[in-house]
Amino acid sequence: APAMNRVMWDNEATRANIETLTARGVTVLDPGSGDQACGEVGAGRMQEPVELLAAAESLLAPQVLAGVRTLITAGPTREALDPVRYLSNHSSGRMGFALAAAAVRAGAEVTLVAGPVEQPTPSGVTRIDVESAGEMHRAVMDRVADCDLFIATAAVSDYRPREAEASKIK
Repeated sequence: APAMNRVMWDNEATRANIETLTARGVTVLDPGSGDQACGEVGAGRMQEPVELLAAAESLLAPQVLAGVRTLITAGPTREALDPVRYLSNHSSGRMGFALAAAAVRAGAEVTLVAGPVEQPTPSGVTRIDVESAGEMHRAVMDRVADCDLFIATAAVSDYRPREAEASKIK
């Protein structure tokens, strides 16, 4: 997990050394990008400890789901009543996001279909954001035939109006 000034990271010799290590089977966790201790900005800074820990766990964890194409749903859906209001619930999506992270650590290829939540996407997960139950259904149906494992944890809305009003309901 190299960490250095952005100019050092971009140096031709450094890049060649990284390629040599990778060709020899060494796993290299690329550095993070952002503010550096020297005052510069760019690729080269140390990854955040939580990111390094997650990468180490993934590398060391038994890969019992290696190559398993996994589709997971998470979070709530929102059914529009009008341009301002909607029906929904308080689902945080944490269960689905935790399952997605665990599946990636176990070697799965994970696609996460998420309703409107504030959860960060776990590293290595492909995220598809949706709003309504209909959008979630379409996103799942477009992908479920290509997956080996489907886990449905989303808290999909139970009701929706026949039609959403075009303007705010008084």
